This record gives sequence, C-alpha cells and structure tokens, in this order.
Amino acid sequence: MAEAVIELKGVERHYVQGPRKLTILNGADFSLNRGEMVALVAPSGTGKSTLLHTAGLLERPDAGDVILSGRACGRLSDE
Repeated sequence: MAEAVIELKGVERHYVQGPRKLTILNGADFSLNRGEMVALVAPSGTGKSTLLHTAGLLERPDAGDVILSGRACGRLSDE
C-alpha cells in the first residue's frame, strides 16, 4: 500500500458567528497518494474551501491532524 502524500484524520473546523458556533468540518478523513487526482465537487457553502485551506495548512484544524508525507503538521507554528 502506498504512503499517502497528504492525509486528514478526524479534522474539525468551526467558526463563531455572533452567538452561533458553525461546524464546517466534522471529523473529516481524507487521503491522497502520489499520482492520484481527485475532484472536490459539492454545492456552495458546504466546506470545500475550508477543507482545502486546512489541507494546505493555511488554516489550523480545531481538532484532528493534517499529515504531509507521514509528518503531522496540523499543529505547527506559523514560523
């Protein structure tokens, strides 16, 4: 079995909007192996951009982890 180039394990992402807490990602699991291609298709407002921003480490997950080439990176500092 090939090692995943990128993996999301149990990723959660929430936003606070006034008194409400919006859950955008709730335990998202995803893995992509070298050479694979995927298309992310869903209606507007379903969390596609949040998933990609989190997978690309532009946003930190509130829970879970982002793993790049076997290295857990979801909790790295900005430096």
